[in-house]
Amino acid sequence: MIDKIYELFAQIGYVHPLHPALTHAPVGGVMVGFFLMVVAVLWRKPSLMTSSYHAICVAFALLLPTVAMGVLDWQHYYSGAWIFPIQMKIALAALLFVLLSITLIVGRKPNLRPLTMLVLCSLCLVNVMGLGYFGGGLIYGDRSAKKEEAFQAGHQVFINHCSGCHVNGGNIFYPNLALHSAPQLQSYETFIGFVRNPTLPDGTKGPMPNFTPAKLSDQQARDLYEYVVNRLAKTKRTDS
Repeated sequence: MIDKIYELFAQIGYVHPLHPALTHAPVGGVMVGFFLMVVAVLWRKPSLMTSSYHAICVAFALLLPTVAMGVLDWQHYYSGAWIFPIQMKIALAALLFVLLSITLIVGRKPNLRPLTMLVLCSLCLVNVMGLGYFGGGLIYGDRSAKKEEAFQAGHQVFINHCSGCHVNGGNIFYPNLALHSAPQLQSYETFIGFVRNPTLPDGTKGPMPNFTPAKLSDQQARDLYEYVVNRLAKTKRTDS
């Protein structure tokens, strides 16, 4: 069912994750609410305090659909793998829901002290910064160096499909089965066979999903293989 949703979007030309397109809405609402509240306190502008409250309302209204899209991306791209960044994002999203709810309830009280509202907005801001931190970690890890042009396509495939569980070419589930030293990299044929039907060394099914041609085309798999072998694995061998 979830794959069908992504296939439908792909038919109209949208082939990216759904969650990032919505994250700016609740995050932006929280940030606008915070900065308006700062100005309201410093310049003693009650009207800006009201505007801050309205921005928090927008963040609250758009939080649930944003979380829903995140859950879909998690299931589609990570097969529901219970990895640490996902755990943190779920916990922080739940906490943000609580903080926004409290802010909306408290913000309706008459004669509310502006500093109280500022503290609540500050807590919401710290929360969304945490969400951004772990979300960025899922996609980018600690990669910052510019990749060579020849492997850009494979690098993007790795970011979209592999980086959550194979940060820096490792393996967060089985550290002894690191991607950068996997025997499946010996040839493209071995690699594509494993990607289509991955199993653990004992033949059992692990957390890695089956990347069917609908999820990962043959060309994407080839680009991914070239990137992993020539950039990721080679860099690790050089480092060691």
